[in-house]
Order: sequence, then structure tokens, then C-alpha cells
Amino acid sequence: MEPADRQESGSGPPPREKGPVMNAPTAAPAPPPGPIRVRAAGCVLWRPARTGPEVAVIHRPRYDDWSFPKGKLDGDETWLAAAVREVFEETGYQVVLGRRLPSQVYDVSFGGPARMKRVKYWAAQAAADSEFVPNSEVDRLQWLSVEQAEHTLTRQTDQDLLSAFAAAPVDTVPVILLRHGEALPRRRWHGPVPDRPLTGTGRHEAEALVPALAAYGRSTLATSPLARCVETLEPAAHSFGVELAPEPALAEDADPESSRAWLRQVLKAGRPIVACTHRPVLPELLCESPLGQAVRAGRRALAPAEAWVLHNRDGVVVAIDRLKL
Repeated sequence: MEPADRQESGSGPPPREKGPVMNAPTAAPAPPPGPIRVRAAGCVLWRPARTGPEVAVIHRPRYDDWSFPKGKLDGDETWLAAAVREVFEETGYQVVLGRRLPSQVYDVSFGGPARMKRVKYWAAQAAADSEFVPNSEVDRLQWLSVEQAEHTLTRQTDQDLLSAFAAAPVDTVPVILLRHGEALPRRRWHGPVPDRPLTGTGRHEAEALVPALAAYGRSTLATSPLARCVETLEPAAHSFGVELAPEPALAEDADPESSRAWLRQVLKAGRPIVACTHRPVLPELLCESPLGQAVRAGRRALAPAEAWVLHNRDGVVVAIDRLKL
């Protein structure tokens, strides 16, 4: 990792620059009601430094502002995929995603029909050192401390985003609790119960999960021994070049205490893992952490091929996000 005082351009934090605001307000008033017509995603890109995390702020010549990397979704691209792609295109950095940050919603009508823009953000650690190359969208990049970045960002909305980034740990390890993809209904399966397979939709979901899981970095892939869970993670195992690890504690008929004991060990070990399991098992796993208990009580259950992403630091779950395709 580079020394904390090295920057991509210049020798210190740039002066705060005020330019024309083309795509977001300078403050954060409640936006007027209107349909979401523009979807975008981005990240607060960070790296470790001697005195804490440094964040990357970018200068966009079109708007003459300092902000965080973000951009619109392409076609049917997912929010998560767009966030990873946009960061790479604008900064040259591959990333490992961390916890979700607050979304921004604002009016982009500009006097025309009502149009709202939603931008979803993640904290994202630079996966490796890289070299920023100026491009048509971004001509400068600065690595700054959180305090320096606060005084550099042009918009209040981005300053608020930075505050949310700094409000909880970002050096976390993902534990992804995944519900298997859509399986053939029990009434239509006449073979051995453990062998009930995925449907065609479920197999498509398994393939679509590969880039989503990859965005969280290289992980152990653990699975219930039942076929529908194994099939859900097989494309990821093939893509990552790793073996699946069957885990009886993730099976549909596993003793609840054994499932929770398994998760306790995973959190204590502090290593990234994807665990594919069944709908009845997921609430028991969530109950292993106080934050998980709150999530279980306040949010709907996972659909097939959705996951809870537990962000673990020193054995404590500090944030939980929903991952959906």
C-alpha cells in the first residue's frame, strides 16, 4: 500500500472549488415527488493509511466539481455491477465492496417533466494499487484523509455521504448468507428429497450471482449438502477456481443451535465466506447477532437467490445489507 501522504495529483488537498451544479443540489432538501427515471451507482473508494482510511475524490471538468465516482446503469445492469464498473472506468481501480451507504435521490427535471435520479453507493476498498489516468470524465484524482475530503467535496450531499462512510468501520469482512436459487417445487419432484434441483430460472440466477459475489472479493464457498444449494454455487466455484465446502450446519434439517454455532465460529475466524442455505435456516443464522435480530424483525424474508451480507469486524456484525439480483 502506498504511503499515506502520496497523492495521484498535487502535493496536498486542493482548494475547495465551486462550479455549476448540473446533476445534484448543493444542499439536501427533501426532493419533490416524482418517478425515478435515472438510476446510477457509485462508491466511496478508500484505502488504508497510517492515520486511518484515505478516500479518493475526483474532479469532473464538465461540472468543475469534486465528488465521488458514480455513473448511470447500462441497460439491465444491476446497481452493484454498475458501481464496480463506474469506479474502474473513472479511476482505474478495481475494488472490493464493503457496506452499503445511504442512497441519494434528487430532482433532475430541469424545468421539464418530473424526473428523479437515485444513486446507490457502497464503501469500496481499492483491491490493488493502480495508477490514475486522466480521462474525458475525470481529469484529477486526490487521495485524502476524511477530514481533508470533507473540506474538498463540492456538494453537501457528498459531505453527508462521507459522514455516513466514517460513522462505522469500513475495514470489514463479508459473511454472505445466501438463499439458494429457485428450486423445482416439491410436488413436481419424485426423486430423492436431497436431490431436488434448481429450475431453469434458478440456474440463470446461479450464473447471475457470479459477478455479484465476486464484487465482495475472494471467499470460501460453503454450502448445504442438498442439491439445490450446491447447484446455486457451482457457477461461482467454477469461475473462482475453488472447491465447494459442504457444511451440514447449513442443511435444511440442521439443528438450529448447530447452525448458530457454525456462524459464531465463522465470525470469530474473520475470513470472508459465502454460505448457501435454505429459507428456514436463515432466521436462525441472523439471530446470532443483535443487528441480525433487528433485521429479522424489521425486513421481509429473502427471495430465492437473495442474500444477507453481514459485515464482520473482530467477530462483531457492524452492518447488514440485502444483496439481490
